[in-house]
Amino acid sequence: MNIPFDEAFRNAAGNKSARAYPPQGDPRCADGFLWPEFRPTFRIGRSPDATVFTIGSCFARGIEEALMPLGFTLPTRAFSVPPTEWPKRTNGLLNEYNPGTMSQRIAFAFTKEPFSERTIVPSGGGYADLLLPAGGEVTRERALERRKEIDAIYAQLPAAPYAIITLGLIETWFDNQTQLFLNRMPPIPHIRASPQRYSFRTLDVSECMALLEKAVSLLVERGIKVILTVSPVPIGSTFSTADCVTANEFSKSVLRVCAELLCHSFRHVDYFPSYEIARSGGLHGFKDDNRHVRLELVHRITDFMIQRYVRSDDGVAPAGAAMAGG
Repeated sequence: MNIPFDEAFRNAAGNKSARAYPPQGDPRCADGFLWPEFRPTFRIGRSPDATVFTIGSCFARGIEEALMPLGFTLPTRAFSVPPTEWPKRTNGLLNEYNPGTMSQRIAFAFTKEPFSERTIVPSGGGYADLLLPAGGEVTRERALERRKEIDAIYAQLPAAPYAIITLGLIETWFDNQTQLFLNRMPPIPHIRASPQRYSFRTLDVSECMALLEKAVSLLVERGIKVILTVSPVPIGSTFSTADCVTANEFSKSVLRVCAELLCHSFRHVDYFPSYEIARSGGLHGFKDDNRHVRLELVHRITDFMIQRYVRSDDGVAPAGAAMAGG
């Protein structure tokens, strides 16, 4: 990105409060975390038709929970499965982790072209849907029924005025037969039976951008305003030869670059720094597994986001407003 000399100095002059990295005592430094300034390009107004569609990892589910008390319409909250299919959040099977599967889901919302049933494969005594992140084995009939339920949720996306997308990781399995990105590793016996069908991919910046630009353009062309985030939750394990710690840093760096490029490419596509906030406190902000962000920090981060995006004339005063530097 090249900008003229005078524009660079105007940027610096207009960014005095945030130009320097915050030392102790800076308003952006509070309770052991950094709370970066950012300038939303739009506001979210609360009204009966204020629908917010969330797409992404478990961090997106946490954002939903923070938005619920404010009265927004959240289509993804309407999806629910029994604990035998997903023992954690009842809508956790909606989690999307990599740009490939996110792009596919968004494209479906606009084209209604159904996903191949060949991605529902035998697993143990039942079947597994490889487009979902996990879940217990079910009958093939239930897998197809559940897929229709998820399709019905995503069919509401084009009518939503706002979307929040949480980018998770760049490691993904790919089905060469159906040309679809997968949200989980296929069952080992199934891979061994069809060794040429699946391949593992680590997406780079150009590959992620090609996928995400296509998806975000569909949203923007429909008039949907988008908040992009990078999930602070690291990958649980890697299929690369690197240590999981360094593999995760590469993954998050690629996604962070893509998020920045997308914000510069599209109007009303913003980046929200949830990743920077959570990581700024080191391991202090994470549970004992060093992966999942402590619930209280998730709430503070989402309060910070709500404070900046929800219209002030709605009288919203989130609990984290004073903490987050005003």
